Amino acid sequence: MKSPTHGELEIDEVKSCVDRFLNNGSFKLFIGSDSDERDGVVTFATVFVVYKLGVGAIYFYTVKRERRYYDIYSRIFEETHLSLEMANFVKQNLHLDSAEIHIDAGYDGPSKQVIPSIVGYVKGMGYSYRLKPWAFAATKVAHRHTK
Repeated sequence: MKSPTHGELEIDEVKSCVDRFLNNGSFKLFIGSDSDERDGVVTFATVFVVYKLGVGAIYFYTVKRERRYYDIYSRIFEETHLSLEMANFVKQNLHLDSAEIHIDAGYDGPSKQVIPSIVGYVKGMGYSYRLKPWAFAATKVAHRHTK
């Protein structure tokens, strides 16, 4: 959402698109991040999904690439941090509240050890959350943009 020369939307375009889509309807907002490491480069994708009840959804995303080593726990913390940054951005610039943060961690697998810290971080920032397998914004939508 920085430069239209890179195929990204300006904030005014995003506002206009979201306003047209919502058109005074009831909606839910979901935000999530995912990451993938390949050849020493970690790609992070963060999305916000606006779901209009009974109509469907639209989403917007950002991608960040870093040539840096992350262990699984650091990556999950960075994903969560990026999701919270997006939630604050959406709140301040689009005036949409009540975002639900989708965390790409679940009780099956190595990420379960970091769940109490991540959940505390998200709740401490004032947001509700979902974990795998209910965290579709992270595990399905953002995941599409990490490959």
